[in-house]
Parts: sequence; C-alpha cells; structure tokens
Amino acid sequence: MNGFLGYNEKDFPLPEMPADDAIVGRVVEEHRERYFVMTEQGIYEAGVTGKIMFSSDSKDEFPAVGDWVILSPMDDEQGIIHQILPRKTILRRRSKGKRSGEQVIAANIDIAFVVMSGDEDFSLNRLERYLTIIYDGNIKPIIILNKTDLFNDEEIERLVKEIKTRHPDAELVWTSALTEKGLKYVTEHLLPGKTYCFVGSSGVGKSSLINRLTGTDRQMTGQISDSTAKGRHVTTYRELIELKNGSYLIDTPGMREVGLSASDAGLEETFSDIIILAENCRFRDCTHTNEPGCAVLAACEAGELQREKLENYHRLKRESDYYQMDDYEKRAKQRSFAKMVKEVKRYKDTNRKKKI
Repeated sequence: MNGFLGYNEKDFPLPEMPADDAIVGRVVEEHRERYFVMTEQGIYEAGVTGKIMFSSDSKDEFPAVGDWVILSPMDDEQGIIHQILPRKTILRRRSKGKRSGEQVIAANIDIAFVVMSGDEDFSLNRLERYLTIIYDGNIKPIIILNKTDLFNDEEIERLVKEIKTRHPDAELVWTSALTEKGLKYVTEHLLPGKTYCFVGSSGVGKSSLINRLTGTDRQMTGQISDSTAKGRHVTTYRELIELKNGSYLIDTPGMREVGLSASDAGLEETFSDIIILAENCRFRDCTHTNEPGCAVLAACEAGELQREKLENYHRLKRESDYYQMDDYEKRAKQRSFAKMVKEVKRYKDTNRKKKI
C-alpha cells in the first residue's frame, strides 16, 4: 500500500476497519456528492454512508479530491465510503453566500501553484487572497505568472517586479503554455509521490499548463478570445491526475469567489511583514489605521511597506473577523439549544419519577 497514489502509512495511519471487506482508496474525482475512488483493486464510484450524510455539520466533513478514504465495495464498480482519514493539509474556501460554511477544494496537497496571468486578470490583491487560504491549509505556495507569450521581456520584468516588491520571499516562475517557456521550472518541483494543486481564476491557463505537463489534451480548454486574449476555462469538476514520474496534479474549476476561512493563520503568514512590524507598535491593540506610534504606518510613510498591501490586509482581516464572529455565534446557538434540550429532558424525567 505504501507508495500507492502517494500513500504513506506514517502520514495516514489506518484505523480499525469497519468491515471485513473494507479497503483504502484515494478520491480522484468529485461530482456532486458522487466520488470516484482509486484503490489497488480498481476504481469505484462511491457515495457516502447515511451517517456521514446526516451527521455532518458542514461541507468540509464530506470527501474531497485528494482525500484518503475507507470504503466497502458493493460490486466491481460501486462502493460506499465509511470514513475519511485525517487530512495532512487542506485547501478550502468560504462557500458562496455569507453563511454557507466552508468548502474543501482539495486535500493532502504538498504544493499549490497559484496561476495568474499578466493580462487584465492580474491582481496582487487576489493573489494575496489565494496565498491566505493556501497558508491556512499548511500548504506551500508557488506563484506561476502564465501567458508570458502575450508580453515582451520588459513587460514581464515589470510584472515580476510588482509581485516581488509586494512579496519578496515568494517563489515565482513565469511560463507560457503556448510556447512551453518556463515549464521546466515547474516540472523541477514535481516529485514522485507528492501531490500538487493548481488554483486560480477562470481563464488564466491552468488546464493548458496541465495539458502540457501531462502531454495530453485531457483537460479541455476553450478558444482564445481575440478581444480579451483569454482562454475560456471549461474545467467543471476536480480531478487528480497521475503524471509519468509518479507525482499527482489536481486541477480545479476557476473560482470567481475565494472567501477566507474563519482563521487568522493564513493572514499572518501572507502578511508576515506587517505582523513583524506590528510588534513594535506603541499599543498592543493597534489597528494600524491612525494610532500614534504605529510602526506599520511608519513603515508605509518611509516607503518600506506598500500602502496598498496594508489596505488589502485590513480588507481581508475584516472578512476573517466577520466569519470568526459568525462561527462563534453559531456555536453559541448550538450550545444554547443543546442546553435547552438537556433541561427539557431533565424536566420530563423529574415529572415522570414524581408520577411513579
């Protein structure tokens, strides 16, 4: 089992099997609560048990592409998933709608490639949003500036400088899926047994890059628009793809909305320079907006920190704080409801004993 689809018993220790015929597999495709699971015995199309379906409080408790699961075969093609093994890493976002909970994009990823294009889609604010959810899932990010065939060397140098000025320590490669320029720098990171994920907005060229890396046209891409120079992204589901060298890629549909999870961990990593500067602020609860003695604002005034980066940090921090408060209120309501149920039960038991 060790080595199969990147399985490592040290990372994913097996629990006691729920049935004699239970086997371990990895989710390689996800289609609206139906999953294709690769096992050493073959591929099974599987659903989840009623226990998972009805006891799960949120979408992130359901399987996702990249998950290791335990399932029981029903026949040679169908199976039922009993359990998800604990995830080593997780890529997730807040689902559409302010109160829709979190959605797992993929699991057990070693490196996430953030693909961005230098055309009008280029956005450092959006890049930082992606970096935040990647760091929050304990995943290493690498930035890919794609479609460089659309620009001359000076324009590419300007785009690279913009990224590096905002994130000087970021690992960055620039590529063209059309000319294959820079692809060798991507393949250098693809190690046997490791899992990689491509994320980014629609039309940035994720599927075209994967087609180049796999040497096939398995990922459909749309035609390039003459007016926008964009390829229409037609990936509609998540899929884990095995490469010839034994590494694994996960492509994901383009995401128009990337809501943050209710956690500050990713923010603190993405904006680590701001967090370090904040240690020298006069006030411990400094908001870095207008307080005297604010080391963060002083760095902006001195040109050591881009004000645009600080503004985006404030924007994302407000969003994260909102969701944290939202989740706190939900937990408080759940505790209150559970307490009420317990009191009603105690009241009924007391009255029953009195009648006896």
